[in-house]
Amino acid sequence: MVKSFPGRKSVKVMGAVRVGEQPGWHFRFVERYNTGSFLAFIEQLLRYYKGRKIHLVVDNAAWHKTKEIRKWLCEISHLIEVHFLPKYSPKLNGAEHIGKDTRKWASHNRFFGLVTDPRDSLFRRFNRFQGNPASLRTLVPYFA
Repeated sequence: MVKSFPGRKSVKVMGAVRVGEQPGWHFRFVERYNTGSFLAFIEQLLRYYKGRKIHLVVDNAAWHKTKEIRKWLCEISHLIEVHFLPKYSPKLNGAEHIGKDTRKWASHNRFFGLVTDPRDSLFRRFNRFQGNPASLRTLVPYFA
C-alpha cells in the first residue's frame, strides 16, 4: 500500500537523449508544455552543441508545430533540423524509454510528502544518467 494525498500533482519535464557511441541525456523542468517552454529547451540544446548541427526527433505534440516554432526553425535550419515521428509511435522515441525507466525507479509507487519531492527524485535520477552515460545504452540500445 502506498500512501497518497487526495488530488494529483505532476512534474513536467522536457527531455532529449543523444544516441550513438557517446549517449547523453538533456532535460529541462517546465511549468507547462507550450511554445515558450519548447523554444527554451531548444535554445538549451543549441548552447550545449554550439557549432554542431542537431537532428531533433519529436512527437506530434501541438507545441512542436506552432507557426512561431516553424518560423524560428526555418531561420536556424543550419543549426537544427526537426524530424517528426509517425503518430502513435512512442517506441520510436528514445526519450520515452528514459521516461519509462525513470517512472519505474523515481516516481511511481512512491509517497512524496512535499510538492518538491517528486521533482527532486526525478532530478537525482536524471543526474545519474548524465553522470553515467553508458547506462543510457541499455535503455535505448537499438537507436545506437
